[in-house]
Amino acid sequence: MGLVSKIIGFLIAAAGGFLIYWGSLPGMEAWSMILFLVGITVVAIGSSLLFAGRGQEEPEPEPPTVTELQCQEQDCDFKEIRDFKKGDFILKEVEQECPKCQGLMMIEGIYIVRKEEETPQF
Repeated sequence: MGLVSKIIGFLIAAAGGFLIYWGSLPGMEAWSMILFLVGITVVAIGSSLLFAGRGQEEPEPEPPTVTELQCQEQDCDFKEIRDFKKGDFILKEVEQECPKCQGLMMIEGIYIVRKEEETPQF
């Protein structure tokens, strides 16, 4: 919310406070309850305009998911990590050939990459 809505919210809340005060003056017994309730309502509306937009944080993006591919040939130890694709599952044979020996590649794992929290060093 912008500065203008904050100023308007403050003015409306102040007007509600004035209505509450005015309803508590002597000689206003007949109108005191009505002015008090209207004042409370106006203060609530002004406060909602004044404090709107606070506490909203940007949602944190989801951590990336990666797929680990491994060559299935006995004498080849080639591994590759790539971005997760829809339809990936563990032990799925992929159409991609091993760049080292042109053997069959299989999905060995699917992982979510999490950002490590920094630990304070003393």
